[in-house]
Amino acid sequence: MSRKRWMLIIGVALAGVVLPGLIWSLQDEVTYARIATTYAAKQTCSCLHVSGRALESCLADFPSEGQGLIDVKPEGQSVRASVLFGAISAEAIYEDGFGCAIGG
Repeated sequence: MSRKRWMLIIGVALAGVVLPGLIWSLQDEVTYARIATTYAAKQTCSCLHVSGRALESCLADFPSEGQGLIDVKPEGQSVRASVLFGAISAEAIYEDGFGCAIGG
């Protein structure tokens, strides 16, 4: 076999071992990101629509180290929060008389 073919076989074999291990090790971070985006969407929605505060005031409530990591966008009666360029996101929707709830 040629050297290129051996390198390809070794690369595929390593990817089969390393990639699942990497995915397994990141599962806690993904779970944390989902919790953080859901919290940010709900908290910001309530701050904007229930408390009537400005977006800048609402975002100031978050810890300074997290403010630059989560992207929060109000869209009418809802608020969407996301991380990793939208790969993980959550939405909270305001309903008059009921407040904000996490959207589907």
